[in-house]
Amino acid sequence: MGTDTVGRDVFSRLLNGGRSVFALGLVATLIGYAIGVPVGLAAGYKGSYVDALLMRGVDLALVVPTLLTALLAMVAFGRSPTVLVCIVGVLQAPYISRVVRAVTLDIRTRGYVEAALMRGDSAGTIIRHDILPNISSPILADLGLRFAYAIILVATVNYLGLGLSPPASDWSLMIAENQQIMNLNPWSMFAPAAVLALLAVTVGTIGDAVARDLGARSRLDEAHDVA
Repeated sequence: MGTDTVGRDVFSRLLNGGRSVFALGLVATLIGYAIGVPVGLAAGYKGSYVDALLMRGVDLALVVPTLLTALLAMVAFGRSPTVLVCIVGVLQAPYISRVVRAVTLDIRTRGYVEAALMRGDSAGTIIRHDILPNISSPILADLGLRFAYAIILVATVNYLGLGLSPPASDWSLMIAENQQIMNLNPWSMFAPAAVLALLAVTVGTIGDAVARDLGARSRLDEAHDVA
């Protein structure tokens, strides 16, 4: 694959550059779920004014342009991996909470939840034993999508020069740094762009496959219970 603008081996940097993209995207996604899942569960399970209050705040957050907010926050709080993953995680939380709320509203009306309420189980017990296990499939499906989006958002911020700093061997930085030699060595730019796109697509596809598998197993278990 030749060398980059300052003579560094492109293939070696390509092998090393995926770690930052994957790690930052994963941590940002986990932060988003740590915030979004409790909010969605509280809104979906409690309903009433709790749901209205939390969802109005979520709706306001969804109106804000994600990329513009991320760029402004990086300028305000400084360039560092910690700031980057926190910002991306917080920006993903409203979308996650909407998904969790929707599936929680559906599960809350099921018979086994009503039976648990009549037994006098606490809200925490019902959420842990009756709601969370039954919303795992849609959450995992959304996890693949959110992880892929976090990878793209982190890469975009890095590409624009507000995330990681050179000489870090990050795929998005490699794309930005090697644009000027694209005619001399196209591999220096197209190779990291290709593996970055492949990673995002693969993560989303695996998430969907896991969710389908869990959904099929859940339906099979329900059929066995009925039989």
